[in-house]
Amino acid sequence: MTGARVKVMSWNVHGMVGLQGDWDPERVASVILQADADVVGLQEVGALGLGAGDHLPDPAGELAALTGLRAVYGPTLLRRGFPYGNCILSRLPVASTRSYDLSVRGREPRGCLRADVRLGDAGFHLFNCHLGLDWRERRRQAAMLLSADILRDTALQHPLVLVGDFNAWSSRSAVPRWLRRQLTDSSHARRGGGATFPSSFPVLRLDRAYVDRFFHVEASEVLDTREARAASDHLPLVVQLRLDPAARRPAPARPIEAAGVHTVLTGQQAAAPGLDAND
Repeated sequence: MTGARVKVMSWNVHGMVGLQGDWDPERVASVILQADADVVGLQEVGALGLGAGDHLPDPAGELAALTGLRAVYGPTLLRRGFPYGNCILSRLPVASTRSYDLSVRGREPRGCLRADVRLGDAGFHLFNCHLGLDWRERRRQAAMLLSADILRDTALQHPLVLVGDFNAWSSRSAVPRWLRRQLTDSSHARRGGGATFPSSFPVLRLDRAYVDRFFHVEASEVLDTREARAASDHLPLVVQLRLDPAARRPAPARPIEAAGVHTVLTGQQAAAPGLDAND
């Protein structure tokens, strides 16, 4: 029996500010639609523009309206009083969401956003993260990701996909090596999905996608189009995955509230601070 297929996209949208300094959510949405992904992990979703109109009280909601996809937002900070952080867009049903604090003292706040996505009669966890600029910071954040609180949480019921901007210049550096001990780097599994930064002349593979053993990587590529280059300083990474039919079936999500962790079960009225979920 052939497993279900899902296309996943990861993209740092640079506050929706393009290479020419122009703030253009519509252009970002157009690139997302061109990729035709089922789920999209975005980083730096918010306002970076300098103009008075370059702010959105709900940037994730704006992208949802422009793309027709469901939006989950995990702000990590406020810029000029407006939210800024990670976002997941999905055309598939989202059962629940969770946000994790990856901040390191003295550095810019960082986080990881998780969506529990339904895929036919199965499901998977999508983790979307943005790691820091300093190598010591990234090592601490990778240790948090690989802890029993996040990727090694025994309560996880489904296979997992981890995407994001890892800010690691080399695959031989510590963080990518640590992650590959537990997960498969999609670009290693399929030749493709190379450099994503800077978009004008990509030389660094900052954006990556990892999967566990229940996913088979069918394709991995960087979406290198004229519009994508103009829309952000990063290029999008798109991976085509097939879920092993033997993967575990969904079970109800458990609401957990702990330090640095917030859970939202879709359909509930009360959302955790700094996190919106739409089904």
